[in-house]
Amino acid sequence: MAQAPNILWIQTDETRPDAWGCYGSAWAKTPNLDLLAAHGVVMKNCVCQSPVCTPSRSSQLTCLYPQECNVLLNDEVAWRDNIFPKGTVTFPEVFAQAGYETVSLGKWHTPNHPTWQHVEQDKLIEKYADFVQMGPGYTDDEFHVVKTPGPGKLHIIIGGTYPSREENPSRILTNRAIDYLRDRKRDRPFLLRVSHNWPHTPVLPPPPFDRTYQPEEIPIQYFDEQAYRMRAAYDRTIADAQRMRELTRKQVGEIWKDYMSLCTYVDYEIGRLLAALRALGLEKDTVIMYSADHGRALGEFGHGQKHTFDDQVWRVPFIWSWPGHLPEDQIREDLCELVDTGRTLLALAGISKDAPVHWRGRDLFNDPIPARENQIVFGQIGWPNVQAPLFADPRVTEIRQRFAHATGMELEASWPIFSMMRVAVRTPRHRMDVSWMRDGRRLSLAESDGNLFDLRSDPFEKRNLWNDPSSRPIVADLMQKLERWFEGMDKPEAVFGRVF
Repeated sequence: MAQAPNILWIQTDETRPDAWGCYGSAWAKTPNLDLLAAHGVVMKNCVCQSPVCTPSRSSQLTCLYPQECNVLLNDEVAWRDNIFPKGTVTFPEVFAQAGYETVSLGKWHTPNHPTWQHVEQDKLIEKYADFVQMGPGYTDDEFHVVKTPGPGKLHIIIGGTYPSREENPSRILTNRAIDYLRDRKRDRPFLLRVSHNWPHTPVLPPPPFDRTYQPEEIPIQYFDEQAYRMRAAYDRTIADAQRMRELTRKQVGEIWKDYMSLCTYVDYEIGRLLAALRALGLEKDTVIMYSADHGRALGEFGHGQKHTFDDQVWRVPFIWSWPGHLPEDQIREDLCELVDTGRTLLALAGISKDAPVHWRGRDLFNDPIPARENQIVFGQIGWPNVQAPLFADPRVTEIRQRFAHATGMELEASWPIFSMMRVAVRTPRHRMDVSWMRDGRRLSLAESDGNLFDLRSDPFEKRNLWNDPSSRPIVADLMQKLERWFEGMDKPEAVFGRVF
């Protein structure tokens, strides 16, 4: 194992690709990730397996699609013990079996499972701020706080300034990671995950990074009423729950400025970590992977977080670097998925033979890149059967009731993903997502509620072609591709029940 490379996995939450200069945003002030990209490979067209934290993270770790690892939502049921199917082996476990020290620092947000040998989870520093309110003594006005609008009580912080420059979650996390690199045992290689909560809410860049941008520096995408009306009812329901279109134009400018400024701050902390790696002489012996669990919307189509398959939510940044072993300054256009992580890392470490045969994904650097016409990726979110054992838990009803009360909406209208499964498919030319299952039953095409976009003529996904008669052959073809993918996956009884 003396020649085995170390693995440094940097992970962020709710991160849009367009926040980074290396993803084509010439205005972005992100020098550290841009430098990492210049010395590595940028996967331009990577998607997560589910546009929400827990299923995306669980899928990436298990190298399975969300329904196969029993995790399809962010609810509290998914965080119980023994949620993953019996026999599930995560890729950090394979590294541990191969002699690696495996360590996760920062955000966890996956089911209890012996994934890592050592874990230090982070928490919000509630004396300064949590997701919905500033800490005692810190007023919204003083720190320019913007919250999601609406009549209920769930007003999440989506803009403002963090009260402390030094004592903030990302700085503390970076310090812990640097301490680990400096003090670790030198007798075996490491797999270290450094997992930031930011730029996830509360979106509060600390000073002086809160002044990184002015709104006019950023190509803000303001609410598009016409695009909103063309979208599937599923998307509109989520937008109606979040009510982002009620924000003033000035507030929208502030939330874009603060989100992008927070990304710049996270980039600064990533830079500190990479500088420490170089100073300790570890750079040449370490594979560096950066990924986000999913992206987020900023009000373009009426919603302001996740849960949809819009490009800014489903597509994620994915960067690889290993000087002398991987190409440098390369931008890859081929489609890929976060589920490719496990097989790719094991191959780089020389232990690909240890990968379980049932893992999904491909080795991004050794497997042939599929021909363009064969490139296809998938995603899913939501429960296919509310009568299934995992869903038939009183805590789920409590979660739904709390959310409905907090948003001021009727229970059934408040959150459609609680009551059905939605799936998505993307090819180089098209992106489609559709309502797929409800109450354990596959929905017919006539019952389905879909989005279809031609990415060649409509890269910003503003014209939904689902109901366009000329698009019926495309819908039919993509539905067949979804059927083959879906039928090729396990359908655990815990998630699907006995009827599907």
